Amino acid sequence: MTRVFLRFSVAALGLAAALATPALGQQGGRAPGRAGSERGAPDKGADRRGGPPVIGCPSLANYRMLMRGGAQAAAALLADPKADHLGCSVLPRGDVTGIADRVSLGGQSYDCASLRATTACHWVEAGTVDRPGPSGR
Repeated sequence: MTRVFLRFSVAALGLAAALATPALGQQGGRAPGRAGSERGAPDKGADRRGGPPVIGCPSLANYRMLMRGGAQAAAALLADPKADHLGCSVLPRGDVTGIADRVSLGGQSYDCASLRATTACHWVEAGTVDRPGPSGR
């Protein structure tokens, strides 16, 4: 009885491995229409007017917790759909209309960026977005 189960398990494992690997002659992990993107084509994730997207949070405390591990770790966390994003998101620079507020906390400066699609500003590291701040400051 255990031999039959063992043979069945080995066969199922072999079938799963065969289905998971790409067939000969196929390139794995790439979409067919994106062959030119590795050859120095411009990054389509970057906003044409302002550069690459920026990470922002409606709460400064959440922004500080998210960025504690650095920008690369924060970007990886935001890319994971199952992770707790703390209300933070990746913001296209073209959506930033200005700086609503500025604050310094613990020796680090932060800007609260006004966005086109919402009335709540999102906190970013100071100097990340180069839009004009509020007048009179």
